[in-house]
Amino acid sequence: MMGAALHLAHVQEAPVRKKRPKRTGGGDGGTFAELARQIYQDERADAQARVLLLATAYAVTMAPLDDETTVWRAISDALTLRGWNQLRAVIRTDIPRYERPDRRTDPLDRLCSGPRIRPHLDGPDDFRNKLRVCGTVAERKVVVKDPRTGWHTNRWFCSRHQDEADRVRQQVREQNEYAPEPIPNRGGLMPVYFDCDWVELYRWSVRPRPEASAWGGQLSEWTPPTYGVCADAWPIPGKDPVPTRPRLRLLAPPHLDDETEGTS
Repeated sequence: MMGAALHLAHVQEAPVRKKRPKRTGGGDGGTFAELARQIYQDERADAQARVLLLATAYAVTMAPLDDETTVWRAISDALTLRGWNQLRAVIRTDIPRYERPDRRTDPLDRLCSGPRIRPHLDGPDDFRNKLRVCGTVAERKVVVKDPRTGWHTNRWFCSRHQDEADRVRQQVREQNEYAPEPIPNRGGLMPVYFDCDWVELYRWSVRPRPEASAWGGQLSEWTPPTYGVCADAWPIPGKDPVPTRPRLRLLAPPHLDDETEGTS
């Protein structure tokens, strides 16, 4: 089991002649191993998130630190990043957010879900016959919002099923109007394992300029979701709440109030 949170204090002034190491190497291998086990077993972490989590775990528990090599510098070194802007870009990939369904997550994305009248010629195993849907490439979309989670389901319709699209749109109008803010379904994994002022850190990661984010949008500012920033705290219907786990403490975001820091 992991022990108490690891405290890492800011150094106000660098020593004049000789640096005093905070940790000379070796570190806490047992804590790192336990963190790595949990990270690899976390089904929410894709390959990109897992690399960030493991690099952070290494920096907090194992990396040699001194007055010039902070935890954040150690994270950057472990990920071979060059400068704070690249670190910002990596942190942005973990920003808590809701991602709408697309072709990666919805097999019927942009395919007509109107009712099929006659069986398709490709046989009973064809998805159009199994689901009894039209399956033609569609251009008209109706968004259906879940009344519990706020998550979206896209219903697509081709020109032949325009009447069906209008019927569904009218049917879900009131439900969509009162649907809650979507529960995040991406990001929020760093707060699961590490203690930090994550709201400020995520804001720091998007502060420099409104450049394209890692998930394709233009992100000039960020507002914390009402459900919190930690993925363990997000309610998922049909699943029990995740028990609170010990977290290792990180430093405050690097140069939080300095917008002119260099990129080296």
